[in-house]
Amino acid sequence: MSLSSASCALELGVENSSRPFERAIRGPYCVVSRDGLPDELATRIVHLVRSSPEVAQPRGVLAGRGTTTVHEIPELGRVFVKRYAHGGLLRALTGGRFLAIGPVRSQAEFEMLELVRGMGVNAPKPHLFVTCGSMVYSTWLLMEEITGTSSLVELSKRDPDAVIDAMKALSEQLMLLVKGRVLHVDLHPGNVLVDQSGKVFIVDFDKAHIFKGSSAKLRDLYLRRWRRAVIKHGLSPLLTELMSLTLRSYDE
Repeated sequence: MSLSSASCALELGVENSSRPFERAIRGPYCVVSRDGLPDELATRIVHLVRSSPEVAQPRGVLAGRGTTTVHEIPELGRVFVKRYAHGGLLRALTGGRFLAIGPVRSQAEFEMLELVRGMGVNAPKPHLFVTCGSMVYSTWLLMEEITGTSSLVELSKRDPDAVIDAMKALSEQLMLLVKGRVLHVDLHPGNVLVDQSGKVFIVDFDKAHIFKGSSAKLRDLYLRRWRRAVIKHGLSPLLTELMSLTLRSYDE
C-alpha cells in the first residue's frame, strides 16, 4: 500500500470521527477513505469516476441533485457512485463543479452517514469519496448499494397494507434523527426505501446537518415537510397521520 501523505489540492473540512482520513493522490484526483486503499484499487476508482457522466439527469433516490451509477468493485461489492451536481439552471451552467466555499459536499455526506448510522439509523454505508480540483472542484461519493428495495412511493401504490408497518418503522427511524438533532433537508417518500422484510432505509443525506433548535421544533419541521411531500406525490393522507401519531408521542 502506498498512500501519499501530500495534502489534497482541495482542503478538506473538519472530521467528525476519531479515525483520520487517508488520502491517495492520483494527479488532480484525491481518493479519501477511513481505512486506506491499495494502489491498484485507488487507480481503478479514479478511472471509474472519470468516466461518470458530467451532466445528466438524476437517476435513483440516492442521487438527490446529483447522478448515480452502479458498479461492481470486487473489494467493495456493488456500490453506488454518486456525482454531485447543482439543481435547476446551475446544472446547465456549471454541471458538477462547485466553488470551494464551505464543506466539501461528498465529505459532508460521508460523515453524516457515519453519524446517523452510529445512532442506529438505517442508511447506506459510505466507502470513500473523491475530489478533483481546488478553487473549483468536482466530487463523488461511493457507498453501498441497498438491494431488493422499493421506495415508499412505489410500495404505497403496490401494496397499501404494507405501508402501515413501513410507516411505523420509518417513524422509529425519524425518532432517532430527532433525538440526535439531525435535519434531513430533503426527506420525502421517494427517499425512503423498504426491503422485502419490511426494513426501512433513509437515503440521500446531502446537505443534512445538526439542527440548532429543540427536538420538538425539529419534529414539527419534519412533520410539515413530510405532509407537503405526501401531497406533492399524490399519496394517501394516512402516511402523514401515521407519522404524526408516532412522532408527537415523543416527549423531549
